Amino acid sequence: MSDKSPDSGTPGEGEHYFTEKPTVYSRPQEIAVRVRGRRLPFTTDRGVFSHGKADNGSKLLAETVEASDGDEILDWGCGWGLIGIVAALTWPGARVTMVDLNERACDLARANVKSSHVTNAEVVCGDASEVLGERTFDAILSNPPISAGRAAVLQSMDWAAAHLNPGGEYWMVVATQKGAKTLAKLLAGRFATVEHVAHSGGFRVYLATEPIQGGTEQ
Repeated sequence: MSDKSPDSGTPGEGEHYFTEKPTVYSRPQEIAVRVRGRRLPFTTDRGVFSHGKADNGSKLLAETVEASDGDEILDWGCGWGLIGIVAALTWPGARVTMVDLNERACDLARANVKSSHVTNAEVVCGDASEVLGERTFDAILSNPPISAGRAAVLQSMDWAAAHLNPGGEYWMVVATQKGAKTLAKLLAGRFATVEHVAHSGGFRVYLATEPIQGGTEQ
């Protein structure tokens, strides 16, 4: 899940996409992604995860997740918006919130929401723990920022465990070669049930339910 190739649009040296204000120069690129039977237009950019192409892990999660109309859904770390937009289109009766720390990502996600004619999604910019307050969700979807380090990933798990509604679900995709099995064990320290529900193209999707109060196994 690292963002280190020219195609993926690495931020400047010493900077990763999990940053508030990318300093790398902007180079928007239009792409089309086919997912869940739809061909959707997106604008991507340098300094934001998955520049110029859809990340296979994000696409797998977007195709795998299950939800319902009426659900409150959160795309945590939305980037330019693939996962949240697909969820909003798949369940038009759901309310989808998309959050990202990266201001350039938020601008892209808002533009992509508009270009995909999505009416049931909002983009909130900033640290989720600050900008979402005590809001809770029926489903939290995440392609966590592996390149930002272990602490950032664990914080995302802890936050998700504390912000699910009763019966809520945390969906996470991780590259198999970037510690997927280890992260699954860490999830099990925070959730009573962790299922491996899909794998493809070197990625695994896990579904975690029943948060454990005070569960923070490192």
